[in-house]
Formats: sequence, structure tokens, C-alpha cells
Amino acid sequence: MGFKISFYTIAAVAVMSALSMPASVVANQSDCASSYDAKTDYFPDKVQVKYNSGFEITYKNNAKYISNKISGETYVLHQCGTPVPDDAKATPANSLQVGDWTKVMAVPATKVALDSAPASAIIEKLNAQDSVAASYKFFAVTSACMQKELADLPRVEQTYGTPSARRRRSNSMGNSLVRRVSYDLSKDDLQWTFTTYGMSDPRSVAVNPESATDMLGKAEWIKFVAA
Repeated sequence: MGFKISFYTIAAVAVMSALSMPASVVANQSDCASSYDAKTDYFPDKVQVKYNSGFEITYKNNAKYISNKISGETYVLHQCGTPVPDDAKATPANSLQVGDWTKVMAVPATKVALDSAPASAIIEKLNAQDSVAASYKFFAVTSACMQKELADLPRVEQTYGTPSARRRRSNSMGNSLVRRVSYDLSKDDLQWTFTTYGMSDPRSVAVNPESATDMLGKAEWIKFVAA
């Protein structure tokens, strides 16, 4: 999700999804833009979702709009160094609504926190561990390589309650959503947290391959993380 990874890398690790690789692709910018031109396409290397995965991606000049149908969230990811799109209206952090959250963040991602086993596995497959800068205090993984990666990184806390005290509600697809819960990312200047459920935290991103009905749909979530 805004990592410094090309579409070719995604295709290499997701052969089972039968992705078609274009003959020539101009890579997306891997750092912040030094200037802004409204006529420039800042994401020429675009992800196309081909199978029923539970998310959609669209592009508009300097931003990509990712709709996670599973978690009830829309992420507006704009190229850092460019303005936030006029139509990007983030849901206030103190909102009491459950679901239909809009979150606005800059990419590429260089410092993220982990609280998602699927996101951890995908990041490891994409060899993007350098973008992981912290993890949730109770988060654990089975991968020995990722365990080593996380061992010396900071652990972040949750606010607005503990895991056992979350207020949950299921959306129309029967998926658990959480409100009034967030991660404290202030100490380590982190960009967002990868989670496994929808929540009101304005800087969390839910990764839900388990909700796809077949293997091709599950493989599409590699694109979600690397988009």
C-alpha cells in the first residue's frame, strides 16, 4: 500500500493469480514529489483488481482511492509532497460512527506499524520489511524472519480501551467493525497501522484476505498492500 515495490514484484509472488504483466511500466515515484502539477499522473504503474477480493482501487492524478468493502473503510492515499485532493474528506477521529470511515494519508509508506498477520506475511513476501518500524504490543507472528525483524522495534499501545473492551458491530457483510479504538503512533512518527478489522482510528488500514471466497481473491490482497 504505497510501498516502494513495482508491479513486477507483485506478479512474481502471486503467480497463482494469473496476473498479466504489461510490456513496459513507468514506476511510481518512490519518494515525495518536489513540486505539483495537476496534469501529471503520479501513479502510472496502476494496480488492477481482477478477482472477487473485497476491495477496489481507483486513481485520480495524485491520489489513489482504495475501498475496503470488508472493513467499511476508504483510504485516500495521495503522493507525499502534493496536496490532499479536494474531495478527500477524512472522518473525524472523534466520530462515533461505526463503518463508512474515510482515511486520508500520504504515500509511499516508509514507517508503518503491524497488528495484522496477513499484512505481515505479505510484506515479508514482498521483501518490504524495511518499511515496518513498529508493532502492536500484543502482536505475534510465527515467521522466524519476521520475529527477528520485529524483536528490536518499538511496540505501540492502543488507546480508547483494551482488546477485551472493544465495542464491536458487524456490517452488512457480517464483518466485525470497531470504533473508539486507535493506536498511539506519536512517539515513533509512524504513518499508519496495518490491522485485521475496521476501526475508527484515522491511521489504520485493515487487510482482509481471509474474507475472499477463493484463492485468486485472496491473492489479490498482495496488490492491496503493495498498491
